[in-house]
Amino acid sequence: MLLLARIASFPVLTFFLSGFCLYGKGDPDSFQVVAYNVENLFDVDGVSLYNDYQPEMYGMPELENKLNVISKVLKKIGGKTGPDIILFQEIEVDRTPGKYLSASEHLLKELNLNGLGPYYHRLGYNPEDSSDQWPVVHCLTLSKFPIKQSYLHFLHKARPILETTILIEGHFFTLFNNHWKSGASSHEMEIIRIQNAQVLRNRIDRLIEQDPTIDFLVGGDLNSHYNQAFVYQNHMKKTGINHVLQSRGTEPSEESINKGLYNLWYELAPNQRGSDEWRGTWGTLMNLLIPSSLYDRKGIRYVADSFQIEAFDGLNKIEGLEIPLKWSNELNGFGASDHFPISARFRTSGSPPQQGNNFPEIETNHRPVSYEKAKKNAGIWNRSKLDPSNFGKTFRFSGIVSKKKPLTLKIGEFYLRIYSFDSETKKRLFSQSVGSKIAGHGYLSRYRGQWQLIVAKPDWID
Repeated sequence: MLLLARIASFPVLTFFLSGFCLYGKGDPDSFQVVAYNVENLFDVDGVSLYNDYQPEMYGMPELENKLNVISKVLKKIGGKTGPDIILFQEIEVDRTPGKYLSASEHLLKELNLNGLGPYYHRLGYNPEDSSDQWPVVHCLTLSKFPIKQSYLHFLHKARPILETTILIEGHFFTLFNNHWKSGASSHEMEIIRIQNAQVLRNRIDRLIEQDPTIDFLVGGDLNSHYNQAFVYQNHMKKTGINHVLQSRGTEPSEESINKGLYNLWYELAPNQRGSDEWRGTWGTLMNLLIPSSLYDRKGIRYVADSFQIEAFDGLNKIEGLEIPLKWSNELNGFGASDHFPISARFRTSGSPPQQGNNFPEIETNHRPVSYEKAKKNAGIWNRSKLDPSNFGKTFRFSGIVSKKKPLTLKIGEFYLRIYSFDSETKKRLFSQSVGSKIAGHGYLSRYRGQWQLIVAKPDWID
């Protein structure tokens, strides 16, 4: 059954001024849509359903640092006033409405103070519902264009889908902001994602039945890889993104009319696809999918080859490893997010988009992260490197095993933990006895409040 609720325009510190430029940096005749999982933006009211965001671990210094990096990333993506449309995920639901600023309110206030926007916005949950129906985190949609209507589509064990229709130069554009059930590799969780996808597919089919040329976009964190059905084919015979939602790799044309959705990951060569990293392999959990109607002569049109991964050295990307600089609440908060934002551009005039870059190859395994650049540019580790600014950077080390559990090296007069996510590397490391010498390369990380070096591959051990 399709659960659909219309949501009103809740007044959560909406900052809007007249006479602003509709378009961000880049093509002045197009507008930009960004999907951005910020990795848990929480408020500081002291009420949290996540242990990592209790008052003893998270307060104003952490929140301010988190907001600061979000603003900087958005300016990098969209220029001085930021992207035109933003689909956020992982914004905390306000547990103390009216008493303290919510995470959404803090974010909107910060963006306004930094000259981003101004934005209309909609929340991905209904504050008027009973609190026991609220998710922990929700989706949040921001738009420089007027929002005409919004709906919530409730999912099983996942955040509601936020459907928002905006008006752009006389044309309607419907945005589906998603954050499906997590656990991409789990068959049990895929069963839930299939339900999540079916709710969205039913809604899309109903809209297409009413108007086959409707302009819409599906975006956000689907917790599904573009090639979900291929990398997990041994234990997933049906997937939400590929089978139910009908994500495809064939770019539409003006003549093509079908129910499938073009996944913009196929605009990039396979060795460039990646918005997130997990234990040494790339993933594509963030997705932007578009229908064939965005290739016709009416309304909104996609700007071919405009899909981008928004990654910036030292800001939200670890230089050398090239992976996301994930957020940490430790040491007053540092990092950005465990996902790179992704973006694409659209326009309301001109010829239909010409078919552009399209790489039909589908990876059947998760692509490993390349560590060669990090190893090549590694510095020498010493105690002065223990600083958040060095998180993720690779260093050469040499030390004596002082303890096996956890594996700890004595380097000079300092003790430092060492670990690996790679099974072969881990076996070699943990086979060493106390008193033996280990030398090699590792990138700086933290685990349970302690610094450690992660040895990525077997050839990182001398």
